[in-house]
Amino acid sequence: MPVSANSTQPRMFTAAAWRRRLSLAQDASLVCVSALFFYVHATHAVEARSIANVFFALEQGLLVGMFLTRRRTDTTSTRPWDWFVATIGGWLPLAMRPQEAGGSLEAFGTGLQVAGLSCVIIGFATLGKSFGVVAANRGLKVGGPYRFVRHPIYMAHSITLIGFCLANLWWYNSAILVTVTVFQVLRIQAEERVLAATSDYESYRRAVRWRLVPGLY
Repeated sequence: MPVSANSTQPRMFTAAAWRRRLSLAQDASLVCVSALFFYVHATHAVEARSIANVFFALEQGLLVGMFLTRRRTDTTSTRPWDWFVATIGGWLPLAMRPQEAGGSLEAFGTGLQVAGLSCVIIGFATLGKSFGVVAANRGLKVGGPYRFVRHPIYMAHSITLIGFCLANLWWYNSAILVTVTVFQVLRIQAEERVLAATSDYESYRRAVRWRLVPGLY
């Protein structure tokens, strides 16, 4: 019996519906986790009368806000592994906790947080609503900081995380930093695999050699 061309539509609709549900569930979970994160850091800032970690919290708030207002796309990867590495790499920093080191190390770490936050803002000014967590093709960006590294927001985010860890030197925060760094690299690999479908991406990759750190990676 011949199969109608429309027979694939229910299957496609179901896949799209489940992708939307998963996306909304991720958004809802993120809101809950973020609320706890901001409560902990705001309480610490008030009680300790310190702004040492305010810039880290501001950056996390900016990332969460940009993610929740992102431009939705149907080109998001459906691979479970891509979702896993994106979740760990993107949101595990929300588990970091204040443990201020004091002295010059704390001051230096705070300065790095300011630098990282500034770079994130510049990156978002270029990226706009195309920000996302799970690997997707939201269009190729080549201007601004994307002329120097292929993933400038990840670079800026890493600077902020390192600054926070220096200002809050504790094995717990350091373990999270190492874990996030590993998963960020995996996340970059997933994103570049998806972006490789863009006809101009190969030429962009040849023009901008470094992914994250000029001269290193």
